[in-house]
Amino acid sequence: MADPAGGPHPLAASMDRVRELGGFFALPLRLPEEAGWTNAQDLFQGDDRRLAELVAAYGQRAWDSDNRHVAGSAFLVAYLSRVVFPVVGQYVMERRAPNVSLDNLSFHWNGAAIDATGFDRFTFAVLPDDGAANHADAMMVPDADAMYAQLKVWLFEGNLEAVIEDLRRAAGASVKVSWNAVAAAFSQALNRLYATAGMPETVVQAAETFFTDPASPIYRQLTMEEFEHQGRVGFFSRRRGCCLWWRSPRANDYCSNCILVPQELQDQRFREMLAGLR
Repeated sequence: MADPAGGPHPLAASMDRVRELGGFFALPLRLPEEAGWTNAQDLFQGDDRRLAELVAAYGQRAWDSDNRHVAGSAFLVAYLSRVVFPVVGQYVMERRAPNVSLDNLSFHWNGAAIDATGFDRFTFAVLPDDGAANHADAMMVPDADAMYAQLKVWLFEGNLEAVIEDLRRAAGASVKVSWNAVAAAFSQALNRLYATAGMPETVVQAAETFFTDPASPIYRQLTMEEFEHQGRVGFFSRRRGCCLWWRSPRANDYCSNCILVPQELQDQRFREMLAGLR
């Protein structure tokens, strides 16, 4: 998207920079003239039967399961990869927070399935020293604490609290499993940034902020630690919950950091990942 002042929109530009570290770190802008888009609120807070059928179909297609808890987890994991990664990428790398509240997101449909998620408008929070602080689509916040608080408003209060309740009501998804999946999405984004961004101390500090805040719904949902093997260091999580992937007929093992996997075996798998064997 071009900015009225010329050049790309500042949020589009910062997302493109982080996109270089992985495609999930950026979301497109929904163009008003494009057909096939519906606002996210219309899906999650509209027709419960439609949402239930969509979740069930996705669970069958992606995880080969008709179990309601498993399908709900599969659907949420896919949704989180498109919402949490851009938020974490902008917060850690650009010191910005994009507005991912439900009323600012839309889904693009390919028949009966969703094939894209996008912003209705590029709105975002910035710090006073940000070059885009005076942009019409920017909300200037005074400091890092206020930035984190605004991130929670848009992501948790304006999005995931409603989504998780809607999935519970309409599709029978587990609230406990869902919030642990949210934490896992944060940890996966941080793991990727730690490995590719060249800012390990900043990534570790962000993890401290996200997972030790008692007012956050992902408080103590997992722990993250720097793990060294043969001169290589990674940033891995140990979950205090389960995504239910092991219940899918497609699974042949637990996730490496699953709560059902003993710590000694987790350590072995972390070593294998650092050695390029997994």
